[in-house]
Amino acid sequence: MTLRSGFRHAARWLLLASLCVNVALATYIGVQWFQPGRTLAGAAMPLRMVERVAARLPAEDADILWRIYREKEPEIRPLQADYVRALLRTMQLAGQTELDKDALRAAVKESRDKRLKIGDAALETFITTLEQISPKGRRQLVGGFRDR
Repeated sequence: MTLRSGFRHAARWLLLASLCVNVALATYIGVQWFQPGRTLAGAAMPLRMVERVAARLPAEDADILWRIYREKEPEIRPLQADYVRALLRTMQLAGQTELDKDALRAAVKESRDKRLKIGDAALETFITTLEQISPKGRRQLVGGFRDR
């Protein structure tokens, strides 16, 4: 066996080992992300915001917020699913051995655009809520900010 063929043989084994490690890592990450109760960053963003805001409102106003959120949820859920798919695509591209910078930039931009659509839907939920809740509830939300 010559030095050159020995190098090729070793390179093939290294490539195979690298592929196995990548598959193992991808499997581990996938299992961790898709465990019950676990979501990708930002995927449950509107729900968590609603929970936080509702906790600061009087009960009657919190009920109004939850009603409005439930009405808008059919619009928000597909936006969240699109965002998660875009995030997964971005992570897939970022994890490739040969980084396609243009594809990565496009995927990051797409993820950002999807996140902004969710944010717009969440903002509409809160604006509609502010229009319907009591003055006491609105004052409670702004707290000490209005005195500044």
